[in-house]
Amino acid sequence: MADSLDSKDYETGSAIRTFNIIETSVGPEGYEVLLEMDLDSGYDLESVRMKISHEEMVAYETSDIHEAVKYALGFFE
Repeated sequence: MADSLDSKDYETGSAIRTFNIIETSVGPEGYEVLLEMDLDSGYDLESVRMKISHEEMVAYETSDIHEAVKYALGFFE
């Protein structure tokens, strides 16, 4: 069981096909976002929590948390 807790290095993973923001909260350090994601592999991820700091929002040059999540997940236009 302890092996499953060890960090593993992988070169690639499954791409995120779509994501939905379920809930967003803001605190002194930044945003916490609850997501659901559909992966290219056919699997779904539910109740995924992502944290985005205020500094990251500035770096993404947006005040829209949805846009920041898109950038953080690698969705660029």
